Amino acid sequence: MSKFRPYETKSTGAGDAVVKDVDVSSRTVTGYFSKFGNVDSDNDIMMPGSAKKSIQENGPDSQKSRIKHLWQHDSWQPLSTPRVLKEDQHGIYFESTIANTTLGNDTLILYQEGVITEHSIGFNIIDSEKDDTTGVRSIKQIRMWEGSTVTWGANADTPFTGFKAMLDADPEFLTKKLKSIRRVLHGESISDDTCYQLDIWLNQMETALKELKESADQGIISQVGIQPPGNDISDVITLDAAKGAIEAIIAKTALEMSIQRITKI
Repeated sequence: MSKFRPYETKSTGAGDAVVKDVDVSSRTVTGYFSKFGNVDSDNDIMMPGSAKKSIQENGPDSQKSRIKHLWQHDSWQPLSTPRVLKEDQHGIYFESTIANTTLGNDTLILYQEGVITEHSIGFNIIDSEKDDTTGVRSIKQIRMWEGSTVTWGANADTPFTGFKAMLDADPEFLTKKLKSIRRVLHGESISDDTCYQLDIWLNQMETALKELKESADQGIISQVGIQPPGNDISDVITLDAAKGAIEAIIAKTALEMSIQRITKI
């Protein structure tokens, strides 16, 4: 009986050089689907050489060329078949010519304006080893199925994963994204579906900024936790707790907006 290997996704971390270049004229995007050597939020390390065999068997230089470049890990929304896919000292490097479709055109605009900056891989683990002392799992070999263009290091099942990590890595992250989204909404020709998605992102981030500002004004957020005057110690709010609450708020906001649009159709 063959061993069951669950399908997993793994995103590049905040601050990584995950997009190297975007050439709109040739519709080419280059960057990294995955990074090697860092311990991620799942306490995993993707090791050099982990994807080498899979790329040799199913990458662009193989006879099959089955590894695809998808949008948000969705097999029904392909963007490309990478024309270059390889491991280097940094991670899993790719070069893709984005398809001339509505989705492809929108994706190129989002890349160009800096709205989309991250990638992720979909894979099965073939070989791994866990350190019982640290709890860190070293992923030694994978079967790679696809690389995806993703929002905030997210995957389809957890659309807000990575939001807190982004804030930790770059406090100005939300402000930069807000400016990028507004540039696209006011200056580019994109599909209605993408406009709706950008509108949701815009509301999410504006809500998050508002909540962060209100908490900061009240003086109740810090790395170690500060007790608000007149309250007991059980009311201390830490930065991590506040960010967790914001993630819930933006998820609720996105759901409410989606429901509103559906009911108006």
